[in-house]
Amino acid sequence: MKKTIYLIAIAVLTLTSCKKEVTEEEKALATQIETYDALMAEAMEVHDEIMPKMGELMELKGEITEKAEAGELSDQTAISSTAEELKASHNGMMTWMKDYSEKFPYGDPSPETKEAIDKKMPVLEQEVEEIKNLRDKTMKAIDNAKALLNK
Repeated sequence: MKKTIYLIAIAVLTLTSCKKEVTEEEKALATQIETYDALMAEAMEVHDEIMPKMGELMELKGEITEKAEAGELSDQTAISSTAEELKASHNGMMTWMKDYSEKFPYGDPSPETKEAIDKKMPVLEQEVEEIKNLRDKTMKAIDNAKALLNK
């Protein structure tokens, strides 16, 4: 019985003495990776928010063109600027998606080293800022088009 307790004690001590302590650098890296992952998720959330609006942009542009040609809209400056806003928002989204997918290919894992995080984080932060600005421009373009069409 004493031998069994002695062997168990040695096994427990051996296992606990091999336990690796997490360093401050590892904790900081884990925090950076979490921040990176959260930004990736935020970029996709904003993308998913405005992507369904792309069809609406084109519908509104078509409706403005149709009503302008039928003479139902007469302010050529407003027609032109609103149609251009709608087109620019749509093109901006297509460009952002292409650019984003080149920089952050689908299925790429999160960076796992400080150097990789330091390299990719500023690029990701810029992409998130761009998609947020695009969301704001898209919503403004839709609002302006609806106002022009009295919707």
